[in-house]
Amino acid sequence: MPTTLLAGALALLFAHAPDPAARAVLDTAAARMGGIAALRSVERVRRDVITEWQQTTFDARPNTTVAGYEWDTELRDYTASAWRYTRRSFLPTGPFEIVDLVTDSVAAIKRNGQWAPLNVAYVDERDQVFAFTPERLIVLAHDANDARALPDTMMNGVRYARMSVTVGRFHPTLFFRRGDGLLALARFRAAESNDFGLAPWGEMDVDIWYSRWAKSPDPAITLPTQLDVYRVGRPYKRMTTIGMALNPAIPADSFAISDSLRTAFLATARRPMYDLPVDTAKILDGAFAVFGTPGTPAGAVKVGGRWVMIEAGTAPRSIERSAAFLRSADPTTTLGGALVTAPIGAGGLAWLVDHATPTWIAAAARPHADAALHGWKRSSARVQTITADRWIRVGSDSLRVEIIDTPDYPGALVVYVPSLRWAYAWNPGAVQMEYVAAHIRRRGWTVDRVGSGRAFVGTPLPPAPPSAAR
Repeated sequence: MPTTLLAGALALLFAHAPDPAARAVLDTAAARMGGIAALRSVERVRRDVITEWQQTTFDARPNTTVAGYEWDTELRDYTASAWRYTRRSFLPTGPFEIVDLVTDSVAAIKRNGQWAPLNVAYVDERDQVFAFTPERLIVLAHDANDARALPDTMMNGVRYARMSVTVGRFHPTLFFRRGDGLLALARFRAAESNDFGLAPWGEMDVDIWYSRWAKSPDPAITLPTQLDVYRVGRPYKRMTTIGMALNPAIPADSFAISDSLRTAFLATARRPMYDLPVDTAKILDGAFAVFGTPGTPAGAVKVGGRWVMIEAGTAPRSIERSAAFLRSADPTTTLGGALVTAPIGAGGLAWLVDHATPTWIAAAARPHADAALHGWKRSSARVQTITADRWIRVGSDSLRVEIIDTPDYPGALVVYVPSLRWAYAWNPGAVQMEYVAAHIRRRGWTVDRVGSGRAFVGTPLPPAPPSAAR
């Protein structure tokens, strides 16, 4: 019995002891960055960063910038889990500035000089940013008791040491170049279930690459000044540091959140961004449902005595509430199917699969759909891909779908319902809609209104210009 107890105690001890091979890699990385003591000494940071947000695409085109560039100024206090993030965006409509503030478990935003609660998604983001910032990641990994060396790997002819470890609430695999000993990549899986733009992907692969190493003064630490973030295997954003100060003096009120603002956050902002009531939805002309809530499908159209959802919304909850509205507003009409026409996110597909709803998607949207369904742990086998122009039977009627290439959105679908004299294309801009209108005229369709993701019921088909797009 004593021998058994001793063996169990030793097994427990070694299970929670650092792996010497992993510790050696971490010690080398820390030494090359200036030493573990210097890294531990970093309690506050000011950074000026140029951020480029990128659109998630799955084709061979270079990724496109979503909304231009941001010039961001960050103030961080790691001892207080406090983050002040001033964001200056440059758009065709002009520049604007907002301030995101996260202190402990509360988030707020300053816009046009006024403070308001900010969604809990920004608390989640602070946790991730603080865990994977390079000056802290090595310290957190060094202090973890579960760092375990994995077999080395080769990428582009370069050998990398790998280890699994827990940092904060994340469980990444870290990659270190054997040649210089520095951190190259953190890879993990995580869901961003509160974030409007990331929720569609469910639990996703995340890569953070570290590059452009430079030395900072006082303390002298070598740090990467460029971080490239990939999500679902695609570029998500690039952050390039253009100025940095370690342990600067930061005014105490920089991270202050008033009691009233904290109360408002706790009352309103701790649910997902898209967790919104569908309380402005309405049915127009007896055949069009407009949901009117951010994150919901573009709308629904009644074809052959059944509703057809157009687009799949941000998350399963969004499309579930849209379907609930249809049942309440029109209880005698069933949901006959759904169409995803655009190569964009399709987070609500999981709900459609769960409810065996006939669903058709554009071939260009298939990679987005597969990634979303994988993240939500659903099979994509029952989702039908539109690879050629065709009619789709719905109840006692049919609708037509045709593939169209428009600027920035090749491979999208145009939907035509002859019985309603209505067509639809998700494409959001005036340039794209010119191509859609030209397509409709060439096909000779009888159309009174053309709907879009912005105006679902639609607007009259404009007259053909003297030199129409061909």
